[in-house]
Amino acid sequence: MSDTDSYDGAAPEEGRGSSHAETTEGRGVQSAGSNRSEVDDGVRLRLVMADRPPYCVPVPPTALVGREREAAEAAALLRRDDVRLLTLTGPGGVGKTRLALEVAARLTDEFEDGAAFVELAPIHDPDLVIHAVAGTLGVRDAGDRSLVTAVRDNLRDQQMLLVLDNVEQVVAATPVVAELLAGAPRVTILATSRTPLRLRAEHEFPLAPLALPAGDQPPLADLAANDAVILFVQRARAVNPDLALTARTGRSRRSAAGSTGCRWHSSWRRPAPGCCRPRPSWRGWTSDCRC
Repeated sequence: MSDTDSYDGAAPEEGRGSSHAETTEGRGVQSAGSNRSEVDDGVRLRLVMADRPPYCVPVPPTALVGREREAAEAAALLRRDDVRLLTLTGPGGVGKTRLALEVAARLTDEFEDGAAFVELAPIHDPDLVIHAVAGTLGVRDAGDRSLVTAVRDNLRDQQMLLVLDNVEQVVAATPVVAELLAGAPRVTILATSRTPLRLRAEHEFPLAPLALPAGDQPPLADLAANDAVILFVQRARAVNPDLALTARTGRSRRSAAGSTGCRWHSSWRRPAPGCCRPRPSWRGWTSDCRC
């Protein structure tokens, strides 16, 4: 890292930053504001990072339904040293984001620097992807370097899980993903996309829609125990709390659930709940209505 003046050298606050300040005493450094020339690049980066809030992953508003096996398998893959990039792929509305949040929540404590979630749904310009990543990581000033270089230097000594959600609409930005992986050897990336990213380091994890009971008219008990129907009814009850699953309604609910449970229904005036929900983004929270 050659251009250290671009970092904000504010002294760390008490608590999380205090341990970093103590490690510099042997070098004759009392604070980030004194004797800056004597602090090497790595220590200065640690001092800057110390006063940032810890990274976080949004807490899902609903319980995970029907994806326990997939969550366990994806988490196991991300624990492997040879898996640096795992991409959850599948059609829109199949549950890629929800699964990514579940996996990230399970693994956060297993990474020294936790996990960070970057929402790319509001972005359609590939050039803005690195700005979204920088905003999430708290990289505020790149100085004379490119922003990609600044983010890469920020991540270089970190061991963390970086979640990139909805990459398919900015897939032209995948060279940025490749550069971050190359420059930050202890960072693992979990991406969601309708299509693979086509990077050499990528491991693809296809996600299929939840299975439905067999037969044209399965028993009501089979419908009530089916994960796809359970998920659909769960979301439908957010709109109509009095909704009951009966033999008559079960057939139409089964049909709707078969189309991922996130489509327009002829008797509804609005999309299924779960399509319209507040979603975290690098610009704040946005209402996202899409399937």
